[in-house]
Amino acid sequence: MSARLVMSAFLVLGLAACSSAGGVTTGSLIGGDDQKAAAAAPQVSNDPTARALQVGSLSARASKCGYNFDAAALKSNYLAYEAAQGVQVTDLGRLEVIYETGYNGVGKAAAADPNYCNATRTAQIKTDLARHLAGDYSAPPQQVARAEEQGFLGGFFDGDTVDSGPSFGSESWWESQRDKLP
Repeated sequence: MSARLVMSAFLVLGLAACSSAGGVTTGSLIGGDDQKAAAAAPQVSNDPTARALQVGSLSARASKCGYNFDAAALKSNYLAYEAAQGVQVTDLGRLEVIYETGYNGVGKAAAADPNYCNATRTAQIKTDLARHLAGDYSAPPQQVARAEEQGFLGGFFDGDTVDSGPSFGSESWWESQRDKLP
């Protein structure tokens, strides 16, 4: 992922966290019963902002990998879904901007990677795209399970390319670093 895409995603998610009803409380920062209850629950958001970013990003990924679907219809159906859930008309415009941010950011990052459409990634895209085309815009079940297993970032920095090289900090990684010395 490009640094610009990562920063854009953090910005959008940060703004979404600030605008959500719960927000950050002193109890969540310094501890307390609220923090204990939050730690027991999965850390995957399923609010309109997170869904807009996720669906827009997936649409770009599917387009990049050559899936035959109507991206404009997916966007339109997603926004209609949010309207049916009670999202105000003024907020639909904001969700459309977030959707486009996810779509454009992922599209640009994927265009720069010639090996973007590997077997692992395309299998996940196919599953998620089928779910979205059927009208389910919730976070993928795999993300919920991974977030529970891996904590705050939920494996955000895990590589899923076929030839990603040795894992950071492994013996083979250190050997490759020694080989690079002059």
